[in-house]
Amino acid sequence: MLRSTYHELVETMSAEVVSFLREESSVESPRLGLVLGGGAALGAAHVGVLEVFEQAGISCTVVAGTSAGALIGAGYAAGLSSEVLTAAVLSANWADFAQFNLRRRWGLLDTSPLELSIEKHISVGRLEDLDRRFGALAWDLRTSEPVLLTEGPLSSALRASSAVPGLFPPVRIGRRLLVDGALADNVPVWAARALGADLVVAVSLNGDTDSVVQTTGRLLETLRAPRGEHAAAMRDERAPEVLIHPATSGVSRWSPKGVQELIAAGRRAGEAALPAVAAAIAAADIPPEPNRAVRPIRSPTIADAMAPGVIAKPAAGTE
Repeated sequence: MLRSTYHELVETMSAEVVSFLREESSVESPRLGLVLGGGAALGAAHVGVLEVFEQAGISCTVVAGTSAGALIGAGYAAGLSSEVLTAAVLSANWADFAQFNLRRRWGLLDTSPLELSIEKHISVGRLEDLDRRFGALAWDLRTSEPVLLTEGPLSSALRASSAVPGLFPPVRIGRRLLVDGALADNVPVWAARALGADLVVAVSLNGDTDSVVQTTGRLLETLRAPRGEHAAAMRDERAPEVLIHPATSGVSRWSPKGVQELIAAGRRAGEAALPAVAAAIAAADIPPEPNRAVRPIRSPTIADAMAPGVIAKPAAGTE
């Protein structure tokens, strides 16, 4: 039922979202987009890809992510270097994300530690203040619809995007009750398009593959796509120009033990992708981006603020 609802929503939603956000964007719209897929601990592979991009001078001005991809993507969007991200991932453990709380009604784990970890590593408190345009995807339990968070407290948005149902409690933002965005789209390419990207590079962590990189004019239909991932991918706004697929088979998505192996897998996938990414950038005639200052790590207290901006089409009967 979730997949059916998602298909119906996205078919009518994407064009409206793209139109709205591009009207709100500046005259010089961001063009190169990066989408990081969900995958729990497998998200460490994203850091390896980002390291390769950084060394190659490839910088994306738009970032969208789901779950673990939203967490890593937010750090990248905040201007954290790959070195800082690598150090953060290597030092992370379950205690940095959650702690058992059996009194919780909606989940076994309390995500207060995750909020503190976000505040520790990212010196920006609100989504709209990040260096790059950024959106975190979540799923609304009340209305059964995808929600793209683009404004408001960063920690709330990231906790919502990564709140695996049953394991973590949903996050209440305004009138919405939000959980892991993977229920909507694990690799939300359309979200990057909506945020203004003309060229999208996506990183997917799901399933096994013999090919590390697949450039996708129209090849996404061959991918194994769980839970709506790349639903109706033949539509241009949801088909990335380049899809990077790190080899993550044999590594548990629920254990931090394989982090170094995952980072290395991300590096290999990123290196293999460079020719395709460079060719796509050249073909799209995307101008080079000025160097960005790398943000320091600090431990601020993020003040509570108004609910994040939400981009979602109301489900039938909810208006």
